[in-house]
Amino acid sequence: MHVSKPVPIYKDLWAWSFALAIAGYPLAGLLSSVTGREDEKFSIAFRILVVCLCGLSFLCSDRQKAWRFGEVWLFSFVGLYILKLGIDAYEINKASDNLVFAMVTSIVPAAFLALSTNRWSEVNAASALFGVGALSVAGIVWLQYSGSSAVLIDNSDRVHFERLNPISIGHAGLTTLIASYTLIGISQRKIPKFAIFAVAVVSAVAMSLAAARGPFVALACCILLFPMLRPRFMTMIMGWLLLAGAVLVVATMDMTPLLEKFHLTGTGTAATDSTMARLGSIALSWELFQQSPLFGYGTQLPLYGYPHNMFMEILQTMGLLGMAIFVPVFVKIAMAVKFLADRRLVLLPLLTTQAIVGAQFSGSLWGAAFLWIVVTVMIFRVNAMRSFDLWAHRRMMWRSYAQFGAPSRVG
Repeated sequence: MHVSKPVPIYKDLWAWSFALAIAGYPLAGLLSSVTGREDEKFSIAFRILVVCLCGLSFLCSDRQKAWRFGEVWLFSFVGLYILKLGIDAYEINKASDNLVFAMVTSIVPAAFLALSTNRWSEVNAASALFGVGALSVAGIVWLQYSGSSAVLIDNSDRVHFERLNPISIGHAGLTTLIASYTLIGISQRKIPKFAIFAVAVVSAVAMSLAAARGPFVALACCILLFPMLRPRFMTMIMGWLLLAGAVLVVATMDMTPLLEKFHLTGTGTAATDSTMARLGSIALSWELFQQSPLFGYGTQLPLYGYPHNMFMEILQTMGLLGMAIFVPVFVKIAMAVKFLADRRLVLLPLLTTQAIVGAQFSGSLWGAAFLWIVVTVMIFRVNAMRSFDLWAHRRMMWRSYAQFGAPSRVG
């Protein structure tokens, strides 16, 4: 059976491995920046630690035929992408580095965690994410307001660090907000609720300091989604009131300073105005896709590295073939989100929303560990839950049939 007994959070190796795999790097980057480490040794050590923890979690789990909960389309998509990276690696050194990075940070941890999803506990996973995220956002805010020399400010007043960019800071804040929202509906004690609310406020402050577009757009999409995930009247009303308030603020205030901070205006320096550069990368990626529309141009985008848009990168890298494989994966993701929403399980659906929306603004396929780990774990977990529901239904029907068909005893 793939369902395991619940364990306390401090004993849940799977939950802590999952949290570190998708949300631990901001904490590692923060520590590396504060200690003044200019090399990659700290990051490499952290990545190795995550792989070891995920592998240990896999070895300690009940692995009875866990592979059957996978998804053929997902395996096909990942296999094709790895093949394309491998082909490019023979000619481009950067592609070989990307292949190693994808294997270490995304594929191996995702496989270990997905194959041990019988260890999944929504409360424990949210608690571990909350703990890791709280350390990250609290450290960022404290360093900013304590005047630490490790804090760097760009020309648009965005906070970042030597080893931690504004986008990573923004997503660290959003992940912590999602974990806080998951826990706030579970905790029945006032003190934990107050602590959760305090960390949520600090997370919002960290997002504001980073002022990255992707995390804020992802937050808006989560706000639109969570009334459907928890279809209670008050939850729905509060969600729509929050959205209406945000629209009112946007409509009545001068947005020019805010737009400049988020790089959404046509003005600004070349060092801070990333909008035009990313539009240029998408345009170049489209041109390269047109050169080989069926199988794609390749994984490396000249000058820009990657187009900072997941769907455009799929077309550029794997062409229409890759997109045709990804569409069923995307449908499977949507179905998994709906399945969990019907059971009032919000953590994975909201994390998936954050990952997919964020992937439209920044990042690459080979570097999207957050996206691939969350999606893979969710698909495996939903397939396992469906399998268990089907098994329980058949068992109940068999018992009912056996009882109905049992011959009556004559005294």
